[in-house]
Amino acid sequence: MSERLTVLLLGSGGREHALAWKMAQSPLVEKIHVLPGNPGMATQDGRIVCVSGNIDRIAQELEPDLVVIGPEKPMAEGVVDRLEASGFTVLGASQAAAQLESSKIFSKEFMQAEGIPTAHAVICNSYDAAVAALKTWDVEDKGVVIKADGLAAGKGVVVTKDRAEAGQTLHAFMVDAGHPVKAERVLLEETLHGREVSAFALCDGERHLPFGYICDHKRVFDGNKGPNTGGMGAFSSKDWPSPAARAFIDEKIFAATLRGMQKRGAPFKGILFAGLMVDGDDVNVIEFNVRLGDPETQALLPLIESDIVPLFLAAAKGDLSNCAAPKIADETSVHIVMTSAGYPAKDMKLGETITISPVTNDNTQVFFAGVAARDGAFVNSGGRVLGVTAKGKTLEAARRQAYARIKNISFNGAHWRRDIGGR
Repeated sequence: MSERLTVLLLGSGGREHALAWKMAQSPLVEKIHVLPGNPGMATQDGRIVCVSGNIDRIAQELEPDLVVIGPEKPMAEGVVDRLEASGFTVLGASQAAAQLESSKIFSKEFMQAEGIPTAHAVICNSYDAAVAALKTWDVEDKGVVIKADGLAAGKGVVVTKDRAEAGQTLHAFMVDAGHPVKAERVLLEETLHGREVSAFALCDGERHLPFGYICDHKRVFDGNKGPNTGGMGAFSSKDWPSPAARAFIDEKIFAATLRGMQKRGAPFKGILFAGLMVDGDDVNVIEFNVRLGDPETQALLPLIESDIVPLFLAAAKGDLSNCAAPKIADETSVHIVMTSAGYPAKDMKLGETITISPVTNDNTQVFFAGVAARDGAFVNSGGRVLGVTAKGKTLEAARRQAYARIKNISFNGAHWRRDIGGR
């Protein structure tokens, strides 16, 4: 390949910063344009630049060699279909394939039809049907998982053993016009037991390459207390899940999903993310996502020693047959998210100046998300502001480094969990 590549990356958060940072390490890449990006990810050497505008227009202007879609919403809205129809090479799921994430009910019916292990669930097509189904549920003893059908930015799932809370959730999701989650249909699902892990696979529509395993922390406070968030941190584990569980995941979940989507005329191309509950070698799918996770990406990509750009390009072109799974470092990683005061509520205090003190002999990486530039400094502009990733030979070594780096970053009201990577 004589000329180096131009990449267009869609998204603005910490996941996209990590993707741009990793792809910029490739000798194949000349420049990465991030739409819209955030000012914390742009580099002084111009390798990573942020652009604004409509994705279709920007693609026509830049004529990138590869387009990478970060978040799920554009895929659910058909962005990949439009760009590919215009002749672009795109890593991301088609609108039909994105239903694995954009519709919890499609995903559940798909898993049931394909024999992919998952929790038993009841589909409720109206509020009255959901209320009636809940009356028959053993909520107090076994608990219930309530899932809104469509995309809900991580806020459409509630797990509870409180019958009153379950009823309130149904009303909020299906009746309350002021609630941020709006669903015409919901799933009532049995709870699963074990440890959660996020498993990733790079897919070309027919084949897949395992892309790593990361555990995340969703609750806002230490000890997994408080409301669910988009993610407060993540960590890797070198020796878990077991080799037997990983082999099962490869064949019975990822390969089975690709076969099933091919049968439906909607081959899956891009990053497939299986949220799993693992109990020994017993594995069940909690949900599918059609992109890399956030903050899992920020813990995963620093561990990948391979150049990911050739892999992304091959998958986008529909042929991974000559590619090997990426090489993962024999280390662990921890990523800690710093949030604005009040997150995940709406009444957050934004516009606070972020101070980052310089450090020496440090191998941590800061990934920016909800930041804006003002008067030559960064200010917080969203809920999840930034995150710090550290690697280490042991989980505890990585945790120590990450938390030491956090001490050098401050802004008014900053919040982070103190137990990320704890067991």
